[in-house]
Amino acid sequence: MSSSLLRVPFPSDSIHARVTSFGDMERLLVAGSADYNVFSDMFWGDQIDAKYPGASTDTGTVTFTEHNLGHFLEFKSSAGNDKYAGQGVGLQWSGDRGCLLQGIVKTPAAITAMKFEFGFSDADDIAGAVLDKGAVTGTGTDFAIIVYDTDDDANIGFITSTGGTLTATQDIVAAAVSTTYRFAVRVDGDSCSAYLNNELIAGGAHVLDGSVALTPWCFVQARDTSERILQLHTWSVIEPAY
Repeated sequence: MSSSLLRVPFPSDSIHARVTSFGDMERLLVAGSADYNVFSDMFWGDQIDAKYPGASTDTGTVTFTEHNLGHFLEFKSSAGNDKYAGQGVGLQWSGDRGCLLQGIVKTPAAITAMKFEFGFSDADDIAGAVLDKGAVTGTGTDFAIIVYDTDDDANIGFITSTGGTLTATQDIVAAAVSTTYRFAVRVDGDSCSAYLNNELIAGGAHVLDGSVALTPWCFVQARDTSERILQLHTWSVIEPAY
């Protein structure tokens, strides 16, 4: 558990349509409380916020286009094997305080020969936090990442690392083309959990060092010479303010 007296919130996706208890109301109202810090970006305006650090790329790009209907970032791998593009925010969150990352991503019309990641990472200048999804190895040391990689299989998984010791939940669901996914990763102390469309998909054995500074992280990589483009429509992080 985090050291804060405030509870780390849970994903709130679609609860507005089925409010039935105080527990659900608490999840909906927490973001409006002064007891919580909220970072949120829906990518409006004419450029990506200047507060973001530089993207992590190997000929790929993280692109914001003015007037893009639906307001999103595009993560473009470029047309080269293992070329990539990733974006963080800043190493300003931790499990010791507790944090919940939520985001909406959309897959392209072709998802063969593709890798993508979404979650918390201990770095924002890397070639992906997960090195090998199938072998369960990492580039980062501490992370909690929802990952899809056709070098392994066609399924979404969740991989966490604490001090380089990795835990994987594989074969959660087969990824689909042109599909919108609502992802969430929750870190409370050393405990991690992942959600897909508000459903818990991994937790329990997943841990991450709560003292390590983390950043939200989104990433795409080509697995052959075809460019792959992932859209990030929104992301947010909620944490107790003290």
